Amino acid sequence: MQITLATPSRGKFALMLIAGLLLAGVVAPQAIRAQRAAAPPVAQVGLGAPLPVYVVNEARPSLPDGFVPGTSWKFTTWTVPTTLTFSATVEKTSGGWAYLTVEANASRASKWYYVPQMPGGWEKL
Repeated sequence: MQITLATPSRGKFALMLIAGLLLAGVVAPQAIRAQRAAAPPVAQVGLGAPLPVYVVNEARPSLPDGFVPGTSWKFTTWTVPTTLTFSATVEKTSGGWAYLTVEANASRASKWYYVPQMPGGWEKL
């Protein structure tokens, strides 16, 4: 019995060479590009950082009943890993927006907030 090996033509050889190079490029080890600085351990939420607001398409934005200028409210989030509680006085309202004077941890700030999509609950004081 005689064994004969067929040699590939130049075209097949070129295709096998290109396929081998492509495979070597895909399989070759790559440099790891990782984040160098550590991520913050918890979300930064408070008067110095934006409050968590989730906006979705909604037909009509609405404020809690009685959410009118001059009233005071307590807000508590249900964000993880901790909750955030602050009190706010309503200064102005427009649609789902309210200009609130927020007080938390002996700090005070006034800003516009989109109230309908704030993740938490409002309780009138």
